[in-house]
Order: sequence, then structure tokens, then C-alpha cells
Amino acid sequence: MNLHQITLSNGIRVVAEAIPTVQSLTVSLWIRAGSRDETPQQHGIAHFLEHMLFKGTHTRSAAQIAQAIEGRGGVLNASTGKELTFYYARMLAEHMPIAVEVLSDLFLNARLDPDDIELEKGVILEEMRMIEDTPDEILHDRVMEVYWGDHPLARRIIGTPQTVGAFTRDMIRDFIETHYRPERVVVAAAGNLDPDTLFKEVDRWLGRWNPEPRPSEVPSQSAPTRDPNAPPRHIETRDVEQTHFALVMNGVSFFDERRYAQAVLNTLLGGSMFSRLWQEVREKRGLAYEIGSYAMPMSDAGLFVIYSGVAPTAFEQAVAVIETELDKLLAEPPSEEEVVDARNLLKGNRVLALESTQSRAELIGSETLMRGAVPPMEEIIAEIDAVTPEHLHTLAQQLLAPEQRILVAITPQ
Repeated sequence: MNLHQITLSNGIRVVAEAIPTVQSLTVSLWIRAGSRDETPQQHGIAHFLEHMLFKGTHTRSAAQIAQAIEGRGGVLNASTGKELTFYYARMLAEHMPIAVEVLSDLFLNARLDPDDIELEKGVILEEMRMIEDTPDEILHDRVMEVYWGDHPLARRIIGTPQTVGAFTRDMIRDFIETHYRPERVVVAAAGNLDPDTLFKEVDRWLGRWNPEPRPSEVPSQSAPTRDPNAPPRHIETRDVEQTHFALVMNGVSFFDERRYAQAVLNTLLGGSMFSRLWQEVREKRGLAYEIGSYAMPMSDAGLFVIYSGVAPTAFEQAVAVIETELDKLLAEPPSEEEVVDARNLLKGNRVLALESTQSRAELIGSETLMRGAVPPMEEIIAEIDAVTPEHLHTLAQQLLAPEQRILVAITPQ
């Protein structure tokens, strides 16, 4: 990756990758703030703010914001996470200046009209109802709530009807003034662009942003740990057809040197069609349509999750098959051939993702914001290739032991 980077006078970092062989580009604006930064009374406000920035600025209505990008054939969107929030525009390369201007406008000049705030509460409540109608969404929220207890990372990003219903303009402004600070912002772009021209456009629209200093820094948090009161099994009933369940265990953090071993372990165990769980649960026994696993690293902790949906009568059998596969990994290392296949798939996925300017901008933005720099793809590939069967055996013993596991399930009434 041929990256160019500057830091504006106010502290905003701008990173660009020129890819002259494509006709498009993605410009993204990243903030080191997410749902874990909320107080209990602010629960859901990071996500609510993301919505509000699209509701209009002092010079553009919501329709004009969308028209400025979509009317030029582009895509405008955003995403709120636990620790990061980002906004992006993907467009034809010739429209780079308008992408930078519109993102800057909604970022700096959001109107936050009280009437719009009340209207958007209804939109968010409908989004909550949509999630309540999606059992696997509920399941993955519940996984974090059960495992991490009352830690801020355990709270679902969208908030609750009670907290969202109480939001005011002053509360939103307070969150902005606390967390939306130049030193916590990265602008990342990738595509057919000239880095110097991009830097000038970003400086033009964001370089004079110098908010008033806050009286105190953002308070630090302790790392989340497994809730000592979490039961080994958390089962709840709902009006569903399948039993949706997850085995959740401790994982490694975004900065942990074992993160590449965890990625290979995930691929081998449940992250592919040749994975052990896919083969044993779906192909050999026909117990599930969906079976998989994922790692969820955060800045100071992580989770490792195995999930599936099965007929209620197959629930206990599916759990037993999964636990048998986990116990096999605890007992002995996987074969070299199995590890090579997992490494190859993981490397292929990483490289293929770079065919998209949006994926490249997301890699640049998240890595710069979290680590301060983007590791070269050659370094990432080398780290993956360095993972051995013995590494996976050791990691499995550290993360996947029976006493580490919590079963979370949503089952029919």
C-alpha cells in the first residue's frame, strides 16, 4: 500500500492511497468514539448522533445532503461501533471535492433541530423493533450482555427505548463536544486520487476546526472481563421457530500479538465451508443451515463466539458436537495441512478485500485511528504465515477450555 499522510494544524490526521487503475474513490471520516464512551444515561447516543448528522446542516436539508452524493452516482453512509464511528462517501473519482465537502459539512454543521430529534427517535424505535424481529441480532447482543455484564462494552449500540426517548439537543451537543475532537479524527481515502489535492480539500473544509478545549479528558475505563455472576447457560424463550444459540468465550484484543493466530483458529474452526464445525454440524449431520464462528477484538479485550440456529429437538446434540470439536483442539494440535488451508483462506480474504476502495479506506482509517499506522500487507501476510499448529493448540487451551464457555440461547416458547 502506497500511503501518503499529513497531520493538519488542528491535529486531524489525513491518510490517502492513490490507486490510478480504478475510476472511483472512497473518502471516509473516522472518530475515536463509540457506544463504550457513553454514560448509562447516554446509552445509544453515539448511534443516534450518527443518524442526526444526516438530518440536515445549516446550508443543506437532509434531501440535499443525499442528492449531493447520490445525485452524482455515489453512496453515502455511516456506521457506529463500540469504539469507532465512521462516515463515508464512495463516488466517481472526479467528485472527490464534493465528497470531502459534504462529509465535512454534516460533520461540522449539523443542525440538530429539536423537531428532527423527536422525529428521529421514532425512526430509532422502529429500528429497535426490527432487531426484536431478528433473533440472531438479539442473540449477538445478548452474548455481550451476558459475558461482560454491566461493562459499557456489553451494552447494545442502539440503546433502549427509555434512554433514546430521553435524549435532548443539549445531551447530543455534550457528547459531540466531549468526543468529536480533532485529535480523535482521521480522514482516510483510497482510489483514483491525487494525495496533495485531497489534502488541500480536507484542510480547506476541516483545517480551521478548533473547538473550545474541554475542562477534562475523556475518563478511562477498565478492560472488560467475564461477569463473575454469569451463569454457564443463559436460556430465554421467544416466539421463534429455531433455537438460536452461541457459545461465547474469551478472545484476544486488537493489540494482542496472538490476534493473527486467533484469526487462523477462527477460520479453521468455523470461518469456512471446510471448517471443522461446518463439516461436523452441517455436512455430516445436517443439524443446521447456518453454523460459524467469529472473533471480536476490542482495544483492551475480545470475545470468541460460535453460533448456530437449529431445530429445538437438535439443540443439545448440536451443542455436544461443537463442544466435542473444541475438546479435540484442546487435546492435540490440528494437522499442518489443515492450518495451511486456513492460512491460505485468511490471506486470500485479506487480499481480495483490497479490490474495493471502500475496504481499503476502512483498513486505513481503523488502523490509523487505533494503532497510529497501517501495517503493510506483506507484514500481515507474514504474520499469518508464521502461525503454526502448536500456536493454535496453545491458543485453544488459553481461550476455549470448558470453564471459559458460556452458552447463550434463544429458544421457542
